[in-house]
Amino acid sequence: MNDNNLYTVDFDARAKQILAQEPLLSAREVEVTFSLRGKKLTAIRRTSLDLYEGETLAIVGESGSGKSVFTKCFVGMLDKNGSITNGSIMYQGEDLAQFTEKDWLRIRGKKIAMVTQDPMTSLNPLKTIGYQIQESVELHQGLKGSAAKQEVLRILEAVGIPDPVRRYRQYPHEFSGGMRQRVVIAIAVACRPQILICDEPTTALDVTIQAQILDLIRRLQKEQNMTIIYITHDLGVVANVADRVAVMYGGQIIEIGMANEVFFDPQHPYTSALLCALPQLGVKGEKLPAIDGTPPTAYTKIVGDAFAPRNKHALNIDFQEEPPMYEVTGTHMVKSWLRDPRAPKVEQPKAIQRLSQISMTSTGTDPSAYHPHLDPNRETLIQVKDMQVTFGSGRKKFVAVDHVNFEIYKGETFSLVGESGSGKTTIGRAIVRINPITSGEVLFKGERVSGKISKEMDTKVIRSMQMIFQDPMASLNERAKVDYIVSEGLINYHLYNNEHDRQDKVQRALQEVGLLPEFSSRFPHEFSGGQRQRIGIARSLIMEPQFIVADEPISALDVSIRAQVLNLLNDLKKSRGLTYLFIAHDLSVVRFISDRIAVIHKGRIVELAEAEELFAHPLHPYTKALLSAVPNPNPYVERAKKLLVYDPDQHHYEKEGPEWTEIIPGHFVYANRPELDGYRKEMRL
Repeated sequence: MNDNNLYTVDFDARAKQILAQEPLLSAREVEVTFSLRGKKLTAIRRTSLDLYEGETLAIVGESGSGKSVFTKCFVGMLDKNGSITNGSIMYQGEDLAQFTEKDWLRIRGKKIAMVTQDPMTSLNPLKTIGYQIQESVELHQGLKGSAAKQEVLRILEAVGIPDPVRRYRQYPHEFSGGMRQRVVIAIAVACRPQILICDEPTTALDVTIQAQILDLIRRLQKEQNMTIIYITHDLGVVANVADRVAVMYGGQIIEIGMANEVFFDPQHPYTSALLCALPQLGVKGEKLPAIDGTPPTAYTKIVGDAFAPRNKHALNIDFQEEPPMYEVTGTHMVKSWLRDPRAPKVEQPKAIQRLSQISMTSTGTDPSAYHPHLDPNRETLIQVKDMQVTFGSGRKKFVAVDHVNFEIYKGETFSLVGESGSGKTTIGRAIVRINPITSGEVLFKGERVSGKISKEMDTKVIRSMQMIFQDPMASLNERAKVDYIVSEGLINYHLYNNEHDRQDKVQRALQEVGLLPEFSSRFPHEFSGGQRQRIGIARSLIMEPQFIVADEPISALDVSIRAQVLNLLNDLKKSRGLTYLFIAHDLSVVRFISDRIAVIHKGRIVELAEAEELFAHPLHPYTKALLSAVPNPNPYVERAKKLLVYDPDQHHYEKEGPEWTEIIPGHFVYANRPELDGYRKEMRL
């Protein structure tokens, strides 16, 4: 029996254990509608779900698929213009679909609690952390005064917040993103709920913090015997935590099964397409299999299968009639006409076949792919020499970037990775002159572009170097039409001959990023997240730059939209001869798109190497910690991995300080001599 079969037995045993019980919560034919400007919009279209005691169920799907709306029905948190118009949600002999707000006070928090996506918006900035958790303890546990405070301190310690006595008196703004998420979890578990709904609990967090939060929730689940629902679009998170997986699309659950069934044998073409769009399963140098088109919205009138317009294997009946739910196994159900005995057989894509291999140590690479940094005639486009960036002065002086050196060659994608606050974005913004540098210099094609430069050189920099920002919503002017947003640079620097020429350039830029010319007359709020990011890319391209800083350009996007944007960036790189500085914290994406990777920690680059070399032979302990936390879409590999935690105190630089050293050609590391000796032994040099 091979390793896969051994692992499968564990999933089978878990399936029997879960499904041997009566459902803890049973939703049947639930329909949710919203009234908006006199229109009736259907967000959830008669969908059903059973939830079992002690299980972890992950609900996955793109933005707008109905994940959050569906689960908000379980906790009475629908928006005031939304209502359950059909079906039942049975829990402990009561139908939650019929509850009034007074009824919900008995259930919400005490029996069913929710952890929301953005901890900053769910915490009161004017109240201390201790007060906010104690409120929950006093309301749901009946404790008062010092007894309630002691319980709060115990909970703070349980969720991994150090020095709880001091932290009790602090405010939300004094906590990091990961710590704020722990506080939100603390408030939820203070109620000792039976069911905990986690709505994208790790989306905004670094991979290392994400792994710690997932471990924390798993431990609390075991201690308090909770049933957990994860709402997420991150399939790596799903692989880590889920017993069962439900896939939602167009307001319905279209596939549900044990994690191993859904990952290794997806039956719905949408589930299969989501998995294939993962960078971990892509072949470097080739396009990711993106899902064309966009998901339906509540405004879309759906006839037949909601996924049919985007389905390459769609049958005629998919456009005419909604498919029933077919049973694949006793635990695996799918809503697809392809399961009908009369339907043609469709083979699993190669990416899914690759996923079923237990070892995921390396990505596929196109052997004919060109690597600019290996070209003997390579041209250095960007040089960063001894860059230091500081903020504030005197006692409040903060060193954000500390003596950083690297080169970027024409035509390559050079990536900067590290946790939030490491200085990645600061470096990118300093190169394009948004942030001034304190010392050192930046050269573009051998000419200094940092510090005081001439007006002509400043114009040259703006034309030659552009930036794509992280949040496509925040970086676009909501009051301006796309036509103005894209052509703003042309207007400011008079880079067009006449109005016809300006409009023509806008149309060409939009077409180049896959948007229709008529979109130029619309406003940003009329577009999806992926389309807004394309507008941001078009705004950069219209200046005809040679170098682009892409600052977390896909972190806010769904898996399938990420694949589209990554493919677009690679296509533009080839067609325009672009060079990228790609800033990210998602190492799976970085590995797929990068030629070389630099790892940065607290303002200093600690390791730099070719992408595959860095993954194969990480040396610095911080790099190893980052790599150990990268989510893997193979549930067996993901659950077997060992999370490493980086401890800066492990370095002993009192006697001999570290230096930037090339340990083998092209692989640099920040270390002192004893550490280098250890690294050489590790690499068997």
